[in-house]
Amino acid sequence: MKRLIVLTLVCFGLLSGFNVQVAGAKITTESTKVSFTMTEQSTEFSMSDDNNWQYYPTELWYKFTIFNAEGCTLKMTIYRITLSGWEFPRSVKEFTGNHFDFSATDRAEGDPYRNHSLVIEKNPGCGDVKIKGKYGIDHDEPDDYPF
Repeated sequence: MKRLIVLTLVCFGLLSGFNVQVAGAKITTESTKVSFTMTEQSTEFSMSDDNNWQYYPTELWYKFTIFNAEGCTLKMTIYRITLSGWEFPRSVKEFTGNHFDFSATDRAEGDPYRNHSLVIEKNPGCGDVKIKGKYGIDHDEPDDYPF
């Protein structure tokens, strides 16, 4: 009886391993670190997707630490820029006050091989705000397996 149970388990183990398909993907990241004092009312960063020749799905993101912003509200907008220069907002978030440990974050879906921008605006009457962190683009690329 023990021999029958062991043989059944071995056969089941062998049969369950035959129809295994290999699936893989990798995420490549292009990012830029920034550390600056925002003295002007708004600032803009380019998020161009120049290295995505295969048009893989993309995600735009940022994560910042905000200092010296007591009573101040910052509006961060990720835009998609058309060839004619029109800007369409992909994501809009507002952050009030200080945000430590890169807690001012957002992720938005991007269009492959298209230009995007990140615009940071502060409310009138705010003083100099310090921002530190990074922003970038993630590409969801499949792995190439030789079969």
